[in-house]
Amino acid sequence: MTLYLVGGNPSQALASVLDAFVEEVRDRGDRVAIAMLGSAEESASFLDNYADPIISRYPEALIEPIWLTEEDEGPIVWPVNPEGLAGLVVAGGWTPGYLEALSGWREMISTQVRRGIPYLGWSAGAMVVGRHAIVGGWKHRGRQVVPEIVGEGSTELDIREGLGLIGPSIETHADTQYLIGRALAALQVGPMSTVVAIDEDTALIIDATSGRTKVAGRGKVTWVTAEADRLLVRFEPRNPVEERDS
Repeated sequence: MTLYLVGGNPSQALASVLDAFVEEVRDRGDRVAIAMLGSAEESASFLDNYADPIISRYPEALIEPIWLTEEDEGPIVWPVNPEGLAGLVVAGGWTPGYLEALSGWREMISTQVRRGIPYLGWSAGAMVVGRHAIVGGWKHRGRQVVPEIVGEGSTELDIREGLGLIGPSIETHADTQYLIGRALAALQVGPMSTVVAIDEDTALIIDATSGRTKVAGRGKVTWVTAEADRLLVRFEPRNPVEERDS
């Protein structure tokens, strides 16, 4: 089972990532679910941004949207026969909303990923996969650690239970939104021991069975780990497959 965790939105720099995801999908079938925050009326115009890169590589793919609506808008409808899905895509957007909407499906998503369905998470879709998810905030104990614009509706650091597909927590847009500071702060207050910060136009690809990872795209991945009384920072550029604790 493979997780493709992208530090931003769809772009040409990630062609190799999409190629690999679609190749896995082909091996399993043709049904690809794409989860997007909001109702069909609110979000349908954005669906093509995520569907077109798949269909251009696999014209026979059947795209099945999942509209992640709020509770008062009715229940979220998951595709019939989810075990028959060939791939799952979670789009980008407002991270707290994605996590809240997907939390009720945590066990089902985990089961499908364990069965081998490839998971492609864009931005927010990548941030929710850890055991604990950093979903917002721009201050730590009243001190600014990142620009206010990336707070996602929260002022103080907001860490919640994630989907639990991997151990580390994920930050995205790490280079363009200066989010290494929030990763460092999260390790001081949160229960996680590792935060992985992924640059824009960059993907961390994880074999969730073996723990092997590789980096693809234009940027780098920064691994920040709490160890005793210190924080260890390792910058990983695009490179061959290497072992990591995921």
